[in-house]
Amino acid sequence: MKTKRIAMALAGVVGTMVQAAPPPGLLAPVAVEDLPARRVAYVEQVGNFQNNPGIYDVLLQKLLDWALPAGLWDFPAKTLIACIYPDDPASTPPEQQRLWLGITIPADVVPPGNIRTLTLPAGLHAVGRFAIPSDQFGAAWGHLYGEWIPKSGHVPAGLAYEIQKNDSSEDPEQKHLVDICIPVQKLPAP
Repeated sequence: MKTKRIAMALAGVVGTMVQAAPPPGLLAPVAVEDLPARRVAYVEQVGNFQNNPGIYDVLLQKLLDWALPAGLWDFPAKTLIACIYPDDPASTPPEQQRLWLGITIPADVVPPGNIRTLTLPAGLHAVGRFAIPSDQFGAAWGHLYGEWIPKSGHVPAGLAYEIQKNDSSEDPEQKHLVDICIPVQKLPAP
């Protein structure tokens, strides 16, 4: 599989993230869901990913070089792609922001030393489901953090991430089917 088929981007996340109406591509109202834990094998990029959508293909290829021969790649049926942005774009300079691009793996799999692992914890998550082109990821994230969370009675409670659910190059409109997942806690009653 050519990694070009999975062109992902976070274009537009840096900058204003608040908008008045739901962004185009929101498939259903944002919902709080109890998600399972997910073990992820990932590689890291520091800086220069917001304006470099090709870096997603480069990182994914690093994972595929290991996952394909190991029989761990069955996307999207069993393997999911996770994009994790551990830094706050409002307080971290772009050249210091990290991108962790990963794939879900079984608990007993040990990747080679150049690939790290983490477990995305189970629990309550605000989930926004979108069908969007690459240039609308910022608006999607902005809707969740700038509009939905302040009005939801919840607060962020952990590492947020995206789950890529399709190969956007196979979509007639080159859209990404993506879930944006933000761990949340209910605000205490006043």
